[in-house]
Amino acid sequence: MAEKGSFKLTVDQSGTATLSGNAGVLTFSGTPTLEKIGIKVKRISISFENKGEMNIGYSATVNFAVISLTANGDFDLEELITSCSGLLCSAARALKDRNRAYEAELESIMGR
Repeated sequence: MAEKGSFKLTVDQSGTATLSGNAGVLTFSGTPTLEKIGIKVKRISISFENKGEMNIGYSATVNFAVISLTANGDFDLEELITSCSGLLCSAARALKDRNRAYEAELESIMGR
């Protein structure tokens, strides 16, 4: 997704989440996450932009009943994926380490 340009995540008050961008559109239920937060949210909108390499910029707006909050920033996507503890994150770390080991072995074979 990061290679396909900008994308946007929107969650409405019923918990319907839509992720859209050049790679396509994905709709799913965000209700379990909203329930864990415990705050009544009217709308969440987060725009993401590839800033080069694995650096992703974002602008997030959360609309409550009477106020709106906006935050901007960026994060390293690879660091985010490999820092969590779930199964997908473990697989990403293993793949990253395997690629490093493979490159080191190739360099050893080539005599570098």
